[in-house]
Amino acid sequence: MKKLILIFAAVAFVNLHSSKVMAQVKMPSSASKLEVPSVKTDDISSLQTLFKTDDVQNKVKDQLLKNDDLQSKAIDFLKSDSATKSQITDLLKSNSGAKAKVMEYVLKNPELTKKVMGWISSNPKILKQAMSLIGM
Repeated sequence: MKKLILIFAAVAFVNLHSSKVMAQVKMPSSASKLEVPSVKTDDISSLQTLFKTDDVQNKVKDQLLKNDDLQSKAIDFLKSDSATKSQITDLLKSNSGAKAKVMEYVLKNPELTKKVMGWISSNPKILKQAMSLIGM
């Protein structure tokens, strides 16, 4: 029994001593954060390169269907583009302004999809928004 008490006392002393030593050690603020290379970056060229992958484009297309803000901005872009304005305006009229339905049609049309994806890729603010929505 005395051996057990001695062992517990030794363990308690070591733990207490190590916590005091660790409290005295000042870690630089940069060492307090583990810096892991990540895809999250503000570098637009890196985001544009990453955006070109099929996996990322599929995730962005999914967000175009789900995220109202991104959807609205994409439709507004298509309405302001002279090549797609009449087509999108007609779609909005025939779908009672239901932007989700219009976006479904846009993503089924290869030309409109290419136009929207090109707009996202070339617009840094929208590209950052889209990439943040998919966790990048």
